[in-house]
Amino acid sequence: MEPDFAELEREMARQIESGLRPSLQVAVDFRGELVFERALGEAAHVDSTYVLWSSTKPLVAVALLQLVDEGRAALEDRVAKHIPEFGTHGKERCTILHLLSHRGGFPDSAPETRKALFRIARDWDASLAFVCDMPALWEPGTDRGYHPLSAWFIVGELIQRLDGRPLADALFARVLEPLGVPRDGFCLGRPQDLAGPPMTVRTRDRKGAPSAGEAAYWSDPRTHAAVIPGAGGIARARTLAAFYRALLDGGRGCNGRILSPEMVRTATFPHVVGTRDRTMLRDMPWGLGMHLKHVLPSVDDCGRRATPGTFGHAGHFLVNTGWGDPGRDVAAAILSNGLAESMSGMRAVCALSDAIHAAIDRASGSARG
Repeated sequence: MEPDFAELEREMARQIESGLRPSLQVAVDFRGELVFERALGEAAHVDSTYVLWSSTKPLVAVALLQLVDEGRAALEDRVAKHIPEFGTHGKERCTILHLLSHRGGFPDSAPETRKALFRIARDWDASLAFVCDMPALWEPGTDRGYHPLSAWFIVGELIQRLDGRPLADALFARVLEPLGVPRDGFCLGRPQDLAGPPMTVRTRDRKGAPSAGEAAYWSDPRTHAAVIPGAGGIARARTLAAFYRALLDGGRGCNGRILSPEMVRTATFPHVVGTRDRTMLRDMPWGLGMHLKHVLPSVDDCGRRATPGTFGHAGHFLVNTGWGDPGRDVAAAILSNGLAESMSGMRAVCALSDAIHAAIDRASGSARG
């Protein structure tokens, strides 16, 4: 029986009508078939593109893991082996494994550090130099704290040095092409590839909501033209759903592999669990470049109903998300252009994810019966 997504469509409409989201775009892949794709809200269409924010991270992580798969590097390699200038100020022992599991010790979480890095984030060379000069706040590998941007400039530079191509080109060739994604379906620093600009980012005039200045930053064409590997991807929901479908299928995309089955298992294994994240101030189970169920005991961008082993990544306090649930064999992506107060955004994305799970469960139950 085909899943009935009426509940999901009602929840999408409720979030638009309440003013929480200016627009939404949702795609669901069930058992290898795109069974749901809708866009709702201001000027939204299924071919519209959205800023991904931190939902970019897993795609960049997979590009690096693919290079590890090929033997060009090892997870145990010290980063300084490949980027010598990184090995300073206590970061000498940081490995690729530490980078991808947020244990590197140099998070840009302090307000002054975050602001300083954001000011130069559109300039690759300046950002790389800034991060290489950052001191380690703890011995790499001994603690963990979410690295919003800092570690991802290093991941991106590793890809460039190991692959030999600019990050934008390497990422598209290694990850997006095997998924069958057309050039206008994803970009990182190449807005000229898109059919038009991504959806304008908006915020709410509410206490705790991000500022209008932050919304303007992410709507600025200069930001879209910058290569910001921890936050700068632009895509459609079906692109992100196709990425998680490939991971559910053991790394196999419709046009080729993005990872070996063994590396998919390594990437989605809980490398970090049961300790308090210094940035998020709570336990966040991490694989490599992806978080694992659950972000919070009561709220999860993958949905409270997500089965054990679900993996994914949210963007900008759950404005958007993508995930794969192996227990249900479902991959999904939820994108929006509306910044909101963190808990409001979390609850909203959780509600949409749970509506997806409910639809799949009803269809699976009917099929079994």
